[in-house]
Amino acid sequence: MRPVCATLVALMLHAGTSAGSEGDPRGLWGFRTDIAEKGCTITGKMSIDARVPGESVRGCRFVSAETCGPEDGEPTRMEQACRVIPQGEFLLIRSEVTASLTPEVPAEYYLPDHFDVKPDGPGRMTGTWHDRNFRDSVEFWRMHAAPSS
Repeated sequence: MRPVCATLVALMLHAGTSAGSEGDPRGLWGFRTDIAEKGCTITGKMSIDARVPGESVRGCRFVSAETCGPEDGEPTRMEQACRVIPQGEFLLIRSEVTASLTPEVPAEYYLPDHFDVKPDGPGRMTGTWHDRNFRDSVEFWRMHAAPSS
């Protein structure tokens, strides 16, 4: 009986680890939002840090590229630092602009990009992008396989 219980416990622990790694948002993500009201598209790559034991908030960082219409020759690129805050089934990603990568656009002129997303399988998150003035849907996709625990 004891070997059977030990095997069951080992299988449950392994299953918990596997399920946890699928729901683990750490790693590199691509994202895109098309802001209909503004006529702009924002794309980027976000790196989400591993969870620090005992803390629920994770660090993250990304570079966004915003293009507004065909006349917008070069996208406005901003470097942003962020934090990922779990709230129920959602991840709230709150950002601050740390640097402009577009010389003619000062960092203080760009509103930070915020996200409220829900994991939708191991390689996808969907939800809402917003800044102080606009709101639209956003999709995230995993750039690489989910990290293993």
